[in-house]
Amino acid sequence: MNMKMKKISLAVVQALGIGIVGGLAVTSVEAQQSTQKVEKIEVTGSNIKRIEGETALPITVITKEDIEKTGVTSTAQLLDKMGLNSGATYNLSNGVGDSGQPGFSGASLRGLGPNSTLILLNGRRVANYATNGAAVDVNSIPLGAVERVEILKDGASAVYGTDAIGGVINFILKSDYQGIEGSYYKTRTLRGGGETNKWNVTGGYGSLSTQGFNVLVSVDKEKGDPIAARQRAFASTGIREDLGIINVSSRTYPANFRWSGSPGLVNQTAANNCAPALGAYYLGGNSCVYDYTAGLDIYPNVDRETLVARAVYKLTSNAQLFAEYSDVKNKAVFASSETPIDGAFTPSGAPIIYPAGGRYYPGPITLRDGTTVTPAGDIALRWRGRDSGLRTNVPHSEATRPVFGIKGTMSDWDYEAAISRAESKVREEYVDGWLSETRLRAALLTGNINPFTLTGQDAAGQALLNGAKILQDVRISKFTTEIVDGKASRELMQLPAGPLAMAVGFEHRKEKMDDKPLEVLFSGDVLGGGGNLPPVQADRKVSAVFAEFNIPIQKTLEATLAMRSDRYSDFGNSFNPKAGLRWTPTSSLLVRASYNTGFRAPSLPELYLPSFTGNTAGSHDDPLRCPGGNPIGSFVDTGSECGIQFNTQFGGNPALVPEKSNQATIGIVLEPQAGTSFGADFFWIKRRNSLGSLGDSTVFENYGAIDPLTALGHFVRFGRSANGRCTNDPAGITTPANVPCAINYDIQLIDNLGIYTITGIDVNGAVSFTNGLGKFKISLDGTYISRYQYQREKDGSYNNNLGGFTSDNGAITRWRHVLAVNYVHGPWSATLSQNFVAGYNDDPSADIRRAVGNNETYDFQGSWNGVKNLTLTLGVRNILNRDPPQSNQNQTFQVGYDPRYGDPFGRVLYGKVAYSFK
Repeated sequence: MNMKMKKISLAVVQALGIGIVGGLAVTSVEAQQSTQKVEKIEVTGSNIKRIEGETALPITVITKEDIEKTGVTSTAQLLDKMGLNSGATYNLSNGVGDSGQPGFSGASLRGLGPNSTLILLNGRRVANYATNGAAVDVNSIPLGAVERVEILKDGASAVYGTDAIGGVINFILKSDYQGIEGSYYKTRTLRGGGETNKWNVTGGYGSLSTQGFNVLVSVDKEKGDPIAARQRAFASTGIREDLGIINVSSRTYPANFRWSGSPGLVNQTAANNCAPALGAYYLGGNSCVYDYTAGLDIYPNVDRETLVARAVYKLTSNAQLFAEYSDVKNKAVFASSETPIDGAFTPSGAPIIYPAGGRYYPGPITLRDGTTVTPAGDIALRWRGRDSGLRTNVPHSEATRPVFGIKGTMSDWDYEAAISRAESKVREEYVDGWLSETRLRAALLTGNINPFTLTGQDAAGQALLNGAKILQDVRISKFTTEIVDGKASRELMQLPAGPLAMAVGFEHRKEKMDDKPLEVLFSGDVLGGGGNLPPVQADRKVSAVFAEFNIPIQKTLEATLAMRSDRYSDFGNSFNPKAGLRWTPTSSLLVRASYNTGFRAPSLPELYLPSFTGNTAGSHDDPLRCPGGNPIGSFVDTGSECGIQFNTQFGGNPALVPEKSNQATIGIVLEPQAGTSFGADFFWIKRRNSLGSLGDSTVFENYGAIDPLTALGHFVRFGRSANGRCTNDPAGITTPANVPCAINYDIQLIDNLGIYTITGIDVNGAVSFTNGLGKFKISLDGTYISRYQYQREKDGSYNNNLGGFTSDNGAITRWRHVLAVNYVHGPWSATLSQNFVAGYNDDPSADIRRAVGNNETYDFQGSWNGVKNLTLTLGVRNILNRDPPQSNQNQTFQVGYDPRYGDPFGRVLYGKVAYSFK
């Protein structure tokens, strides 16, 4: 056993040992039952009302009290602490520099991606994120108004939708609240940046039981500061030779340049080791490179406003009218590296010129070997727009959702019906740094901008640069989901072993996407990878009917059968069954199992988004012209073909077919004594025709070295002739006839990949006991993944992603857990928790093979409520101030760590004051 597995095993043994010694448990059904009559309620995963927890399906419940003990302020932060959220978690920081879906945060249950995780609010769908269209932005969930979170872990729900292949997360809001409560929450980080202020006021009036109505309103406001890369040593530079990565760019400050007859790229400062104080470094040749990650924000500035309202009116003793409304506004400010000014970042690929005779035209230049060269004619620039500021884009997103419905009982039927309209709107604004190609080209041709300066522009040059900035809205997007749904359940008859119960229901929804990039973005007149994004309008209708039966076979054995039939306006019919068994041979043992199938039609943008040009996430070498970073001839420009970001074509694919899946679970819940129990559930998922795009590292490493004639599925090369070779590259430099052309762009369109197979086990539990010191509770929630294999193409070979990183799926860790000890004594309470994520093998595309360490942090929170209605809370997240584990991944702008695996905040102190009037 290697050292990494020993550490994982030790962590597992410690976590399980503490829990088992104390008597691990997730509260079982039997432990929750009392001798009194218990009202039957609806549990996530079933439409048949029953006693809480009495289910054949594995469900995790996170209460409001559990949420408050974590000290988090957003839904995305909460999900990052869940063991179920395996693989690449999608938090807000990963959106830095992402013009495709800025501001988006998603859940990735089982590591299958946010598109395979169904997000519900009070059991109903919400709209997908407007600029994504394929998944819900969890920032649109009003966490301050959430009463509990229920997670259905077996996936592909015949009740809610068979597109829930990874699972279902149901956020349930407060209801029937009386009184007023307010709170103020503030954080402070040890190293600066990332501080948060949050206010919440919740009020409720009326008693449903005595007055026949209740109205609840909850308002949140949150403001968070950004974290700059320079504030965290582990992320302050892209030159990390210790990690085997050098994430730099040949678009530098002052400019690299070339002219007809130049000896490759040249920089006037290269002979003097460039200009490190300005972010320009010497790594070889006669040019400089730019450390483009050093100046960006690794976590954005965030403003969030939330309004939630709910009203219930008792129409009769057996009927209620209800209405819900939520409005969540998010504003995030993303500041990424300054604009790279180079023809390679334009749709045409034409060089960006500084004219001969310009005011700042360079004179004779001394090279590193002491020789002198003199530029002649127009100069092709590779420059960095440091004088124009960081590229700063601001997505203003708003998610609204009115719901109107009726629920009650009629002729022994429990029924509920509602109409809803969920809408996600995003207005993306450029506020600094982004430059118009057209205006900048014209400004440079005046000769009055100085690309070679070490001290900045004069007034005239700065005015010209400012005039080329794009300072406007660039994209307005909207995604709406309109739903009419209804369901009813009742006990049909009494069987010898108990009542036979049935539920039936229907859902009809219309999805519509309207994504409108404005002219500046649609035309491609944006330097730096933000342009050429076409508009798309699309819609679909989905109608579904479903039924569910709860069948008692014996006193200790019951079966659940469910089935769902969906009809898509664009993909026809789909029928998917689900079956479950629940066996209780003794009062202290529950055995359960389930099996179901899933169906996910391609989302609207996956189908219809036209192709557009962006950039690879990481830096790469042209596999044919610069294999292993070594140019194959003097004609290869190392500054544009070795170690750079290449143009990439993204977009949808109308030829896609739906994903299909099979899932199964089997598990036990054991309660050896009151207050002590243990639960474990094995899961198996097989997904076919998986929808996605390959990571750029996969494309360059696995498909890039193929001859151009057979590599057209992944690369398009400049000036390509019939035999896949060229005699001249775009810059006019003659090349041998047997050498392939330079890359124009690689292709990462959405496609149907092959089969994904995931297996593992969820372990959870708690033990509660009381002694002379107070009340104690020890709890554990962990997930172990034993298999994660996938195919990159249909009928292709399987790739093992378990315990390792790929650019396709990110890091899939073997084990994650949260272990917590809670203590209560009188008005005092405290929680100490351990958050553990096992390490993994780092990005194999880097030069150094290495392992990412375990991510282990500890949180502490203490509360006092010794004054009536007042609660004071102090806490520390990441007590030991541990940095996220070092990583050489290059799929995000952040360098030195993976923001999908560890957060950059470090130690966070927080306090909260809450007061209620009841």
